[in-house]
Amino acid sequence: MANQYERSTKKPKSAAFKIVTTIVIILLLLFLIALAFFVYKFFALGNSIHNPLDRDKSELRKKAVDVNGDPISIALFGVDSDSTRAAQGGGERSDSIVLLSINPDKKKTVMVSIPRDTRAEIVGQDSVEKINHAYAYGGPKMAINSLEKLMNVPVDHYASINMDGVEELVDQAGGVTVTSNATFTVKGNSYVKGQKYKLDGKEALAFIRSRKEDGAGGDFGRQERQQLVIQALANELVSVGSLPKINQIFDTLGDNVQTDLKISQINSLRSKYSDALDNVDRNQLEGQDTILDDGLYYFVPSDSSKKEVVDNYRANLELD
Repeated sequence: MANQYERSTKKPKSAAFKIVTTIVIILLLLFLIALAFFVYKFFALGNSIHNPLDRDKSELRKKAVDVNGDPISIALFGVDSDSTRAAQGGGERSDSIVLLSINPDKKKTVMVSIPRDTRAEIVGQDSVEKINHAYAYGGPKMAINSLEKLMNVPVDHYASINMDGVEELVDQAGGVTVTSNATFTVKGNSYVKGQKYKLDGKEALAFIRSRKEDGAGGDFGRQERQQLVIQALANELVSVGSLPKINQIFDTLGDNVQTDLKISQINSLRSKYSDALDNVDRNQLEGQDTILDDGLYYFVPSDSSKKEVVDNYRANLELD
């Protein structure tokens, strides 16, 4: 009887063990499939967005930076895709231009907005025009060369995003929360300085493009709002909450982003530089708006403001 009882009690345990083992194996397989898909999408994204520059380093650097802990300078371009201009053979103009110097040891990022109408030498075009024309003439390479000439700071890498893609990314991230820098109304939505707002993609795009509305602050207000939304969107995209939509996010990034950074370098930025992105010192060039002899409107930065901003930027890069 004892042996029969022991045998009868062992069978349910054995069956339960097999069920649990089967469930674990299935879950493990699902995890491996999901991981394989993620890795595939990750590297497919790296291939689709990678657009290298024809250079080893910035001409203002003695040696190339190591995206593994060196202070780094990155240019961000928000490009305005204009179908009419494209049909006429024109390129994409950089609707927004932001410089980032990121120092992982100091855990500090210095962010500088460059007004798109800034009068600058367009390197390679032998002309003096609005800085945003450089991207249209020669893509990121000419834009970077012109930025380096204007600001006398190295630009080690770049990333550009179609501004229409910003709207999609904000929606896929579940919206962004920002504190308004001004009191104004745009596209039927009103904002009060100092108050927080959760913006969807359409609202975020209108928020960062607003400059002519009463109270919006012109180009300076617009530049600051670009910085606010860029930082908020970056935080949302790397958050755990974005994981369920990672496939959509990857597809949108692939369709709208270009960068010379390799996928391994992007991963290093995410892991080694993230703390510095939590401490952002935002800067803007000051100067005057003017119409020059060619009859065009320009922003001309003051020498004192430019020197202050450049010194702060270079100090964060630990340049002499």
